[in-house]
Parts: sequence; structure tokens; C-alpha cells
Amino acid sequence: MADINLAAEPRTTLGGSTSKQLRRTGRVPGVLYGHGENSTTFHVKELDLRPLIYTNETHAVNLTISGAITRCILREVQFDPVTDRVTHIDFVILHAGEKIKVDVPVTLMGSSVGARDGGIIDHVLHKVTINVLPDQIPQHIEVDIANLKIGQGIHIRDLVKTDAYVILGDETSLIVACNAPKVVDETATPGVVIAEPEQIQAKGKKEEEA
Repeated sequence: MADINLAAEPRTTLGGSTSKQLRRTGRVPGVLYGHGENSTTFHVKELDLRPLIYTNETHAVNLTISGAITRCILREVQFDPVTDRVTHIDFVILHAGEKIKVDVPVTLMGSSVGARDGGIIDHVLHKVTINVLPDQIPQHIEVDIANLKIGQGIHIRDLVKTDAYVILGDETSLIVACNAPKVVDETATPGVVIAEPEQIQAKGKKEEEA
């Protein structure tokens, strides 16, 4: 996992009006916290957050506030529902030897045989939660879809097990599926779908065959 350096300024005044003023100047308010430690409020440049937020990889952050550097990881990002701009961020402190729960992006690898046969790849779960030591956090988790055929899916339980971390969550959760293309009746009203064979359900169960 690669580190990103991020410079921040302490927040001396809190409140909604102060946060709005910061955002108008291109700054984003945030909070840094950890187990048994007092939280620290700060603000950073919105543009400096792009390599951290708009990425398919997990990064640790070397956050500098008033000259002090703290290694941490992004815990939560809040977005404006209208403009989609970042409105608030939370960081949690990383401690050597102390495991942490973190969301890691899922990256699909390979070219599915089902897709080559006309199937449609549906990437359902883009992140998984793991319990891991800070120095073993992966940038992403790779899922090989090369052998994925039409009507098949890959679930959390199918991921490669490793001693480096533990994958949390429902083992039946669907990560990716290869669905058959929708069938359209060309004799009926244009665009009317008459069948969607071999679709993978949200919990990973296939439709019963006739």
C-alpha cells in the first residue's frame, strides 16, 4: 500500500457556518481520530484529496497538522448531494500491530469466457471490508474472472484466502456475475424484453431452471 502526503491546517473554530466558509474557499473540513485519543479537527485543500478519493486503490495518508505527521487512513467521505463535491472527511489513526477494519477496492482481472460468448459482466460489489494490520493493507483485491461463464457468479466466499487479512461480511454476497444478454422479441413492440435467462440474483442464487 502506497502512502500519500497530505498537508492540513488546524480548525480553531467549529460550526456549520465555519464549514460553509471553508468550502467556499476550496477547503474541506475533516476529523482525525483514534482509539483512546482525542480527535483533531482540520481542513485541507479540496484539490489535494483527488488522488486519495478518486482512485481504485487504498492508500495510507501521512497527514501533517501544525508540523506533526500522523499516519492514518481514510474512513469516510461525505459528498454534496447536488454538486457531488467533497464536504467532509474522516481519518482514523494507524497504529503498528493494531488491526483495523478497512474497505478495499475490488479489481476484476482477465477477460471472461462468458463475455466472449456474448454475456454481460455485472460488477456488483466494488469494495470489500477486511480486518488487517496497517502494514499489510492491500491496495486492492484482485478477482480473476477469466473462467467466468454465462450464468455464473463470484461471491465473497470464492475469494482467495490469505493469512494477511480476514475478509468480513456476508460470504454469499455477489461480487461479479456474467449474465446472458436480454432477449428482445423483434415481432413485438420495439425494445420489449421477453426473457432474461440465467440472471444472478443479489444473494448469489441462480434462477431455477425450467
